Amino acid sequence: MNVYRSSYLAFIYFLLKKQINFMKELQQLTKDQLYNRLKNQSEDFYSVTTSALDFSLFEDQSLDEEDFSEFLEILDQETIEKIKESSLQANEDELPIIILSENESSTSLNLVTKDGEGYKVIVFDQDITLSGDLFVEDYIVLIVIGNIQAKNVIVNGSLYCTGNLSCNILFGASGNDNETYISGNINSSLIAENGQYTVAKGTIHSEYLISFHNVIEGKSGKYIEKTILDSTDEAEVLTPEILDENGYFEEESFLNFIKNNPPDAVFK
Repeated sequence: MNVYRSSYLAFIYFLLKKQINFMKELQQLTKDQLYNRLKNQSEDFYSVTTSALDFSLFEDQSLDEEDFSEFLEILDQETIEKIKESSLQANEDELPIIILSENESSTSLNLVTKDGEGYKVIVFDQDITLSGDLFVEDYIVLIVIGNIQAKNVIVNGSLYCTGNLSCNILFGASGNDNETYISGNINSSLIAENGQYTVAKGTIHSEYLISFHNVIEGKSGKYIEKTILDSTDEAEVLTPEILDENGYFEEESFLNFIKNNPPDAVFK
């Protein structure tokens, strides 16, 4: 059974990698061009987004002459310049691709990278409205200048949105490496994280909340109508179908379960 399941998941992942997402790439942006676009948004959104990008993707690793002063003293000027040039070129090769895109799908949108492609920043200067799911892979930073509406929003990478987010289920999981930041409000039936800082500058309105390894925060208020699970007693609250053999939350089982079940079915 485990072999069959592993093969099935591998096949689904292959299809996900190969499928057409109806995302039209309009223009490749430089870091400066991206930051200039973000300056037109709120000061808070600009600060949060650029600080995160600078820390995680654009960290300056250029050669510091002061740090290597003793080493540089024994080299001639031509060699020093070649070392600097080589260092800068290496940094440019490692920088993520930044793509200004246009969503042409009204059903689902799966944002993934190709094998060996590295990190990618995808910018949508428009609302995202889907009848199906929005999926953000762990190597993707998605920036939406507008609102997001979808069935389920699954974030393994980072998501930054200037507007509101509305969905049945919002789920984030990245081993606490990434974050979901919404400038407006979050409205959902279930909001959950398994190692993903999730925050709305506005309010969060949801029927259910699950938080295991980070924080779900509504800067202007958090209103949960029914169940809040923010401790380790998941076996007492959650359906066994999304737990492992030891009674702990299992992410793969959860993601498979919500494809065919409503949010309230997650709970006993």
